[in-house]
Amino acid sequence: MSSAAETIRRGAGRPRSAEVDRAIGEAALALLIEEGYGGMSVEGIANRAGVGKAAIYRRWSTKAEIVVDALRSHAFAHIPLPDSGDVRADLLEMLTAQQEAFSGPDGPLMNALAAEKSRHPDLRVAFEDAYIRDRRTHLHHILSAAVERGDLPPDADIELLVEAAPAILVHRLVVRAAAPTPDLPQRIVDLLLGPA
Repeated sequence: MSSAAETIRRGAGRPRSAEVDRAIGEAALALLIEEGYGGMSVEGIANRAGVGKAAIYRRWSTKAEIVVDALRSHAFAHIPLPDSGDVRADLLEMLTAQQEAFSGPDGPLMNALAAEKSRHPDLRVAFEDAYIRDRRTHLHHILSAAVERGDLPPDADIELLVEAAPAILVHRLVVRAAAPTPDLPQRIVDLLLGPA
């Protein structure tokens, strides 16, 4: 069947239900956490969501499409994007909120994505779109503004700082599976920007 005919076929019939879409997305993310991307299946998603496989295939063609859509519609924990003019305080606020997110309900999902995204580029791109890109762009903005104000040296490696701040946090909490500590965000800020 041609892709045009497939599109027409999928468009026919009952309108999509937002409730069914949500149930499928939640099931996909729950299975991603529990079984990993390689272990989960469309059949497992359908069973978990309480729908038939046909309901899924009317919406998506592959498991990857289901998970990517679920990530894009998932309401990740709110991470503030402060811009107070104090780069140290802003970075500390962002890292503290990110540590709390990893310790809260989104923690298992972010841990699963951290483990799976290197093996599955589709997941990496979706996670970047849903969670990483805005925070990275904002961090670049506040660090660049700090250089312009003279709060950071003119030769500060902004690109490396943008990568390093969250990477240290993720390494400690995900790769090493260390327990969050209240002083970790402050220690990262002091390491990257120097002691106050």
